[in-house]
Amino acid sequence: MTQKNDDIFKLRNLAIEKEQARENVKNDISETKERLRPSNLIQEAKHKAMERVQKTGESALQGVKDNPGKVATVAAAAALLALRKPVTNYLANRTADNDGARNNDAEE
Repeated sequence: MTQKNDDIFKLRNLAIEKEQARENVKNDISETKERLRPSNLIQEAKHKAMERVQKTGESALQGVKDNPGKVATVAAAAALLALRKPVTNYLANRTADNDGARNNDAEE
């Protein structure tokens, strides 16, 4: 008789576990469906991108704080590179203006 009671108890526990597993699967499926909606995927992608940008910015800022001399050198080189053509044009125009003024002085 005890063997039969033990079997009934085990079957009852298995039935309870089966129902709990079904509920867990239902919950997991509904959570997965909600997570995989396009609007939620976009929100998650935005959030991850913002976190990456923030981490990159923080590391860059720390690099600037750690190496101010190098940063100043790189910034100056970048500014000179960006302003190369305007500065060249300015100097060329200035030289041409000076040559024209000298020619006018020589003619007078």
